[in-house]
Amino acid sequence: MKMLRPFLFILVLILASCQKKQEPIMITAEDFHSSVDKVTEVMIHDIFSPPVASRIYAYPSIAAYEIMSKNNDQYRSLAGQLHGLTEIPEPEQTKEVNFELAALIAHIDLNRRLIFSEDKVVQYRDSLYAIWEEKNSVTFEASKKYGLDVANHIVAWMDKDNYKQTRTMPKFSVYSDDPARWQPTPPAYMDGIEPHWSKIRPFAIDSSAQFKPLPPPEFSTDPESAFFKEVKEV
Repeated sequence: MKMLRPFLFILVLILASCQKKQEPIMITAEDFHSSVDKVTEVMIHDIFSPPVASRIYAYPSIAAYEIMSKNNDQYRSLAGQLHGLTEIPEPEQTKEVNFELAALIAHIDLNRRLIFSEDKVVQYRDSLYAIWEEKNSVTFEASKKYGLDVANHIVAWMDKDNYKQTRTMPKFSVYSDDPARWQPTPPAYMDGIEPHWSKIRPFAIDSSAQFKPLPPPEFSTDPESAFFKEVKEV
């Protein structure tokens, strides 16, 4: 029995040394900036048009904000303010959830779903996951679950904005025999961008007609016309 005591003592020391120290996971504004920078980098690579890029920026940011509002009374939820957005789910383990971390995880996950080169965001995400899990696996797992639950909630709302339906609609029609009609110009001769964007559900306004501008001057090639003078001014 006496011979076993030193062995048991050493075993206890080894087991104690193997236990990881759980550190707090600190998330800063710069971490969110980095996530935005990453999706911007991917959007440039994937060549998204400005209107589509605005949509890619919007949904992940809304998801992150809604999670942050759950832990900050100064933030008012956007549920009921944005068309069709309902309140996000409550976390199952509030005590273990790091809301800033959950918000960032939701932001990254939605970025991944909204771009083409998903592998670039996955690689970025996995590198962060490894760091967070090493620091505090309990907080990371609870926050990850909540962040992904909220991401799924936002995706269900996002999928009803009519964006996918507009992907199947016809492109902008070019009528070369009509001088008043917009036409592709050099050097790229790009197509007309998002001719059906007005059919996508707006976030807050009723429709684009809510802020309808006055019509421009009637097209004319007469040098004395208002249209011609405005073109020359530009």
